[in-house]
Amino acid sequence: MEIWIKTYWPMMWAVLSTIGMLILALLSKTYAKRDELVEVRTDIAKVDKKVDELQAHVDALPTQQQITALLVEMADTRGEMKELRAQIKPVEHLAQLLLEQRLKDDK
Repeated sequence: MEIWIKTYWPMMWAVLSTIGMLILALLSKTYAKRDELVEVRTDIAKVDKKVDELQAHVDALPTQQQITALLVEMADTRGEMKELRAQIKPVEHLAQLLLEQRLKDDK
């Protein structure tokens, strides 16, 4: 038995080394390298940061109730402006008449 081991040990070692290298080659094709994992983690961190920024921006946006209240206020303001315009027309007419009279008097 000892002679058999001495005789065939280099061949057995070569076969085992070759099988081991084939297994490592297949594993390297299957699994990601550490550098690639680090790059993916950095990309994920960047994406998480952008998602957090977008979430903060979305949280700062007005709600539907606030927008509705703003639209109601704008409609009220528009109505008040039309009402003021109607009240200013007679005053404007009087101002025009006074201006015309002043111009006639100056000639």
